[in-house]
Parts: sequence; C-alpha cells; structure tokens
Amino acid sequence: MSTATATATPESRHRGRTVTIVVLVIVVVLAVLVVVAEFVLRGVVDRIIAQQVEQSLPEGTKGTVQAHADGVVIPQLISGTLDDVSISSRRITVDGIPLAADVTVHDVPVDGKGDVHDVDGTVTLASGSVKDLAKYSPLFDRLSLTDGGVQLSGSTAVLGYDIGYLAQGSVTAQSDGRGITITPKTVRITNSALDLKVDSIPGVTDTPVPVCTAKFLPEALRVRSLDVTASRAEVRITADQLPLSEQGLQTTGTC
Repeated sequence: MSTATATATPESRHRGRTVTIVVLVIVVVLAVLVVVAEFVLRGVVDRIIAQQVEQSLPEGTKGTVQAHADGVVIPQLISGTLDDVSISSRRITVDGIPLAADVTVHDVPVDGKGDVHDVDGTVTLASGSVKDLAKYSPLFDRLSLTDGGVQLSGSTAVLGYDIGYLAQGSVTAQSDGRGITITPKTVRITNSALDLKVDSIPGVTDTPVPVCTAKFLPEALRVRSLDVTASRAEVRITADQLPLSEQGLQTTGTC
C-alpha cells in the first residue's frame, strides 16, 4: 500500500473539515428556524384560542381571556390536536358579577371543531363580589363570606310580624353539580324592638336555600366543590367533555 493512499492529503482533510462545518451550520440554522417557528406559532395559537373563547362566552359574560398551549406546539399542530391548554382570566364578569377563572382542557381540536375533554378549573369570587349573589334568592337580602361558610341577612314573617335576622350558614355544592345550597344554622334576631329571644326561626334555620349556578355556565359544566374563606370563595368546575363550538359554549344549563 502506497503512502499516498494510506494517508489523507492536506487538501482532502480540508475538504472533510469544510463538509463537517457546512453540515453543522445547516443543522444550527434548521434548529434556529424550528425554534423561531415554534415561538411564532405558539403566539398565534394562543391568541386564536383566547379569541375563540372570548367570542363564544355565554350571554351576559364579558371579559378578556388568556390561553396557553402546553408542550411543543409544532407536532401537536401536525397531529391536529393540542394536548393541554390552560385558559384564564383575571377579571371576567358574569351577569355583572366580577370573578377570576383558571381552566385546563385536554384534547383541543386544532380546527376548532368537536369537543375538548377532562375540563377542570376554578372560579374565584372575592368577598366584594359575593354580596351580589343575594339578588338570586328571595330569602335573604345580603350575603357575605365567613371562614368555611356565609353570613346571611334578611327578613321573614312570623305570626304576622316581620322578623329581621342575621344567620351564619354552610354552603355546599349540589350533588348534580348544577348549583350550590346555603343552609342557615345559627340565627340572631336583628329588630330588637320586638324583644324576641329565639335560637331559631321557622322557615329559616336549617332550611336549605338553593342557588342555581348552571344558568351562568355552559351546559356541560358542573360545580363540584367549594372552598370558602372570609376573603374569597373558590369554586371547582369540571366536565368530561365540552363542545368547542359557539353554540356549545353559549348554551347554558338549567336547574
């Protein structure tokens, strides 16, 4: 074997290094292009989802929504389904009542047609917002939060007298998920001129007061649990699947 064939010439070694450098440059450029494309597409996808949700909010619901598709977007777009999407709003109003919402949905169709699955989220009402819920029940005039429950004030007729009361009550999610139930427990008479001393008021104490929440939510959503403190009420909402269409989101439930 000759020395010429056994040992690469400087010229061939130079060509080899050049090819390697060119390949590395191409790989780096492609990687940068993929990163840029991912960044651009993510922004576009997030904005489109947010706009679609805003346009499809039920009647009487207004607000600005933020959305974020988790994971690497490009392969999900190719597959036609986004795996996980987080949707949130720091301030949204439902029938004039301000609240915040954070929701996670799965299997979101890229074309916007079909259902999303495993919807799980929380709706948070500040103490100042909860007082407005009193307008949905004829049995109390004012509502405020306490740790673990609520405080109600109102009036009722007993033996021909109008009795004003202040009650501490528990609040729970209804078993069908379509509303919450407030049950007054301890009751105090507030119109002292009657000089009444009672521990309970018939028709008020231990009388469950249902409040329908389904009429404010897309029909498929259910209220599952509540966590109440003096400063805020956090409501967990879920759905096995939820239509992504405008009609599906704008059609609210009934009680």
